[in-house]
Amino acid sequence: MSDAEGALAAALNEGESVPAVAPPGGHYLPFSVVGNVCYLAGYISHASTDELIIGKVKDASVGAAAARTCALGHLALLRERCGGLENVARWHKVTAYVNAESDYPDSPAVANGYTDLVVAVFGPDVGMHARSAVSVAGLPMGASVEVEAIVELKDPSLAKRA
Repeated sequence: MSDAEGALAAALNEGESVPAVAPPGGHYLPFSVVGNVCYLAGYISHASTDELIIGKVKDASVGAAAARTCALGHLALLRERCGGLENVARWHKVTAYVNAESDYPDSPAVANGYTDLVVAVFGPDVGMHARSAVSVAGLPMGASVEVEAIVELKDPSLAKRA
């Protein structure tokens, strides 16, 4: 077990697991690699692979839990399609979209649910990233949170589309 896999196992909450890789919800790729840079498409909040977390975020802790599911989805994609968690050299940028009212002030606290899991798995040297956290009027299928990320891979030849 790699260091990242061990850290992931330790970071999972009771009853929580990394989901199966979700198929794209439209006409797009789940990720794209240019050089060593991997662009992870937006992943929407899921309680499970079959159940979306939907609705406007009003409570930052509930939103952070939804954002955490987005991190789990990206970890699944990196694990299964991008050469494994040990193939991640560095997290560079995360953009979190929070389905909330226009005056919602806690988007950064919601995005922390994603960031905190990534840093717990990869440590601050690899996992800490630049980030934007934005409140939006709506997200696909009414999802509460959607997150996209930019990650550097050690060996991009290990990334496979399917």
